[in-house]
Parts: sequence; structure tokens; C-alpha cells
Amino acid sequence: MNLEIHQTQPRVHLPIRITESLHRKFTQISDSTQIPKSRLTRIGLELLFHNIETRGITSVLNEHKGVY
Repeated sequence: MNLEIHQTQPRVHLPIRITESLHRKFTQISDSTQIPKSRLTRIGLELLFHNIETRGITSVLNEHKGVY
């Protein structure tokens, strides 16, 4: 898994809806680590996709029951 820091193509905006509690956690982690929310989102998506590709969708969804 390799996150590219410099991309030649423009980034795509991905609007999502999240619960208030998830937003509070997201903001708290971003504030405490000083990592921008956009970077946290990219890292989270890369990790999720990597887990799905290596372990399979069923395994990943079972691990995160009630989250999706």
C-alpha cells in the first residue's frame, strides 16, 4: 500500500454523509494529530480498500458490523 503525496491529476471531491458521533471523532482525531481531515480520509480509504482486496469484502464488513 503506497500513498502518493504528489499527484499530477487533480483530486476528485467525494461528498459523504456521516453521523454526528462519527463527525465528532473525526474532528477530535484531526485536531489532536494536526492531520487534515482530507488526508485522514484518504488514509482511511486506502486502508479499507487494501483490507477488502487482501481479506475480502465479507471479512471486512463482518469486522465492522454496525458501522456501515
